[in-house]
Amino acid sequence: MVRILRRALVIVGIAVAVVAGTARPSVAQQKRGALFAIAGGYFPTDLYVGLNINNKVGFSDSWTYGGRLVVMPQERYGVELSYVRAVSDVSTSNDTVSFGEPTNKGTVAFDQIDISGLWTGYRSTATGYVSLGLGTTIITPHIPNANTDSHWRFAFNAGVGAILRIGESLAARIDGRYRGVTTNHATGSASYCDGFGYCYGYASTVYWSGEVTAGLGYRF
Repeated sequence: MVRILRRALVIVGIAVAVVAGTARPSVAQQKRGALFAIAGGYFPTDLYVGLNINNKVGFSDSWTYGGRLVVMPQERYGVELSYVRAVSDVSTSNDTVSFGEPTNKGTVAFDQIDISGLWTGYRSTATGYVSLGLGTTIITPHIPNANTDSHWRFAFNAGVGAILRIGESLAARIDGRYRGVTTNHATGSASYCDGFGYCYGYASTVYWSGEVTAGLGYRF
């Protein structure tokens, strides 16, 4: 009986060792960070409104691109540092009144720097996540006959997405985000007066935009 018990314990010990060896995370699963290059679409709303005319100034949809660094110190929680840039053409709701030159209304660049928290599902080949972030958006107008100084503004965002592990060191991702930027101005306060004598203020105290991006990354 003792001999049988000893053999059983040996067999169980061997089985536990085998299971432990096969259950040990692979090198790919132990990777805690990833650096992504991303690109996609940027979808803005109105930013300016005419103070002495019935005219709103918005921006055309455009491309956005940048990079994101993700670090996952815990199984389901991570931190992401992000930089993305978009440049949109200026559009007006009343083209009978010029905003800048009639044939060249100009562009506005948005440089967005954020730090976000990620909450993910359990990591597998495809892992979904939600994100909440804070940061700054640098608004730089390139508008003829107008003030073109850059403005740093506080920003916040929320998003959802998924990361797909392609191989040991490669990953892909898709992401959608909605972003608010505080304009630091009360509605109706002057911001720009162009060379034609028309003045414009922010359309609201928060400027909203959306983006959808995809990208490839290196896991480390």
